[in-house]
Amino acid sequence: MHDVLVVVIAMLAFGGIGLPFCLLLPSHRFSVRWALAPPLGVGLLAAATAVFYVHGIIAPWMTMVLLPIAGIALAAAFLVRNPVAIPRRIAVVGVLSILLVVILCLAPAWTGGARFRVFQGNVYDHMLYVGAAVAYRAVDYADLVSRSDAVLPDPIFPMALWFIDWRGAVSMMLGAIATLTRGSVVDCAYPYMVAFQINMLFAALFVFRNVLSLEPRAAAICAAALTIGFFEQYVFDINAMSQLAGQPLFLLVFGLAVLAFDKDRFGIGIAAIGRMMAVFAALIAGVFFLYPEPLTVYGPAIATASVVALRHRGVRQTIPAAAGMGGGIGLGLLICAPLWSGTGAYVARVLSQAAGETPDWWQYFQRYLLGREESYLDVIIAPSSSLGQLIYAWFSWPIEAVIAALGLFAILPAYGWPVALAVVWKLILYGCVATLLMNIAATILRAWRVDPDLARTRFWLGSIVGCVVPLGILATGHGWAAGKGLAMVAPLLFTLVIAPLATAPDHSTGAIMSRIVVFGHLCLGLARPFLVTGHGLPGLPTASAQVEMQKASLDWDYHRLGVEIGACKGLVIETSNPMMRNLLRRLAVEADVPWAAPKPTGWPGRRSVSDYFPTGWEQFDCLASADRLVEASGRKLIDLSAEHTVRDFLNGRRNQLDLGPRTPAQIIRSGLYDREKTPGGDLQWAGPKVMVELPNTPSPALSLQFRLWPMPLSGDRMILRVNGTEIYAGSPPQSVLSRSLEQFSGDEKLRLEIEINAPTHFQGDPRELGFAIRELSLRR
Repeated sequence: MHDVLVVVIAMLAFGGIGLPFCLLLPSHRFSVRWALAPPLGVGLLAAATAVFYVHGIIAPWMTMVLLPIAGIALAAAFLVRNPVAIPRRIAVVGVLSILLVVILCLAPAWTGGARFRVFQGNVYDHMLYVGAAVAYRAVDYADLVSRSDAVLPDPIFPMALWFIDWRGAVSMMLGAIATLTRGSVVDCAYPYMVAFQINMLFAALFVFRNVLSLEPRAAAICAAALTIGFFEQYVFDINAMSQLAGQPLFLLVFGLAVLAFDKDRFGIGIAAIGRMMAVFAALIAGVFFLYPEPLTVYGPAIATASVVALRHRGVRQTIPAAAGMGGGIGLGLLICAPLWSGTGAYVARVLSQAAGETPDWWQYFQRYLLGREESYLDVIIAPSSSLGQLIYAWFSWPIEAVIAALGLFAILPAYGWPVALAVVWKLILYGCVATLLMNIAATILRAWRVDPDLARTRFWLGSIVGCVVPLGILATGHGWAAGKGLAMVAPLLFTLVIAPLATAPDHSTGAIMSRIVVFGHLCLGLARPFLVTGHGLPGLPTASAQVEMQKASLDWDYHRLGVEIGACKGLVIETSNPMMRNLLRRLAVEADVPWAAPKPTGWPGRRSVSDYFPTGWEQFDCLASADRLVEASGRKLIDLSAEHTVRDFLNGRRNQLDLGPRTPAQIIRSGLYDREKTPGGDLQWAGPKVMVELPNTPSPALSLQFRLWPMPLSGDRMILRVNGTEIYAGSPPQSVLSRSLEQFSGDEKLRLEIEINAPTHFQGDPRELGFAIRELSLRR
């Protein structure tokens, strides 16, 4: 329920702030104008939160309370003077539909659990957003500056201070949401991102109804497909929190810029100009505070649509649109002035940086565009590739790249498909894509010839230019920027895909193909809660594997970790996993627990930060570690390992510990091979000499159980020793061997050694084998 609470509070805050602005629009000229409220509100909230926090006016959580109250009060005053009738049936259906989309977006967090929701495909960005949010929640701006300037600053505070000038408003609002819902920032991050995802539903619904003129049901279904489909999932999975927040605003900026040139759309005279100025000011401020980078792709799209509009209008007709948009942009930039270093100056910094750098992150995040069966780019550039491999790569890559770019990566042939079946399927996909593209082109050409002055015609033409921009960026050799550009322009690409639905008959091939694409996105959204249970990330083949490596063998249950850390007076972090280390730091700072790390705290591949040992760290009473099984230096152990069976046994919470055939990772051992599955049960081969060592405190083992598989062995004599004492000597036991360990109950460790007097070799197996373990366990 806490997740739902976070989304509801966030959406109420966004909607409450934006409601007065959407009520400014003439109800007879705009359909579903209420859908503008949440996207407009989030932009204004971001601007106000950042400005007020930096200038020490009010805390972020106060901004999130006071601004919505003011917005709702203004809206109520407006509605008293101009009441609006809302049919009850439409309102109920609308609320239930939105709630259903919210549940679908939250469901992956519930099915995937803490291991999935703690971060998805990009731990670096996610932990940066979360860490900054923790800092903004913990201290005010003046304290943030003083802590950052300390002789030995906690690294989280200098990073948060730096991040203020790099889209910090997103993290400030996250800290505020966590405060209002009395949850941890780490736990609130997922539903907070879902709130941004839901904003796309509102923005798309408004654009599809007012710009594309889709009928209500089709507009709602298409908006839902864009929201829960591949494009938003991809942005979510690369943990691009700012992009997720800013993307709906850019769709609205473009859509409203197109509508501004419609005759009397915003009304007439000064009132129309005032409405446009208010709406565009809110959007532009939000864009600059949240995520201004998409200006590079939406700017040319808006310019194209504006030029097309000017061709069919006289100067007198374009003056209101120019005045309204120009005034709104000016007001929006004026709102940015109090934090210009993090808005206007940020745009200049990030564009110059992007122009000068060509990071290879595209190989990680845009791998989905290179083929699903394998990376066809690697095949093409590999000198060892055969002619057949090159032909297949050049045949496969174009269609797989196009299908992936359309958001249908999941329908591509996977590795292991028979070659003939994969070729046939790709030929079918070639035909489908050709049909879809021809119908999109025919729809737009028909609109240009018959209805060149309609808003949707200008919108489609601008969308084409926007979708071409990433290709131009790619031509300059900036693969990462081009891939990000494709993700930014994805809503415009989606509007082109559904273009035939706006004009073509329902039975036309164009409308059918568009529906198939929409259906594919809906299916992916419905399947996502089940896909993440296997720790998969749809469309992120490289990232999915890397994330599994990053999370492997560790317990990411941040609820448990947060509770245990909160009970500490100080925490020593002892783990080589930088992702876990950064999570623990954030949990500690949020719980106001001092921490120390005897290892560097930097990310892999970056310059390491110096060890962090604050004054008095020697007295810290807790130690977080994945490798230790017993407490060290008198500190309470916080176990980070995903495998808790050993610790539970040592603490008396379980009465049996299996050491074979499945040996726990924390156990010191030698001479054991990997577990093998057989129809009769698990089997583990051991060499002629085996050693297993583990602690024997605080709750000692009392007996040992040992059983072998009946295998033909070369050795005929076996010896078992515990802590150097022989407890069995004789032929390999044919039944269960049980021995008491009570004589060792006072020993701090148990060292078990098993030897057989001759190795066994089987034909075709290079291993030197001793015996096959069916059971090796300690009992109490």
